[in-house]
Amino acid sequence: MELEECREQIDVIDKKLTQLLEQRMAIVARVAEYKEVHHMDVYDPKREIAVLDKIAILTKNEKLIPHIKQIYTCIMDESKKYERKQMER
Repeated sequence: MELEECREQIDVIDKKLTQLLEQRMAIVARVAEYKEVHHMDVYDPKREIAVLDKIAILTKNEKLIPHIKQIYTCIMDESKKYERKQMER
């Protein structure tokens, strides 16, 4: 496969990922609203561990597990930042 073909495939995947991340962040805003009303902390370490454990199970290629877990750690970190901003409004 040529480099340009690979890049085109990555572009298609990036478009889908961006759409899914936007959907995820919209739900994060709803979570922030719930947590604010119920006086809950943004950070829930048990939930984060559960998410990372689930991601490890869902990852078929074992060599990718640490990398995908790191990506999800970044996603969760940004989600927490967004939650905090939503709660400040």
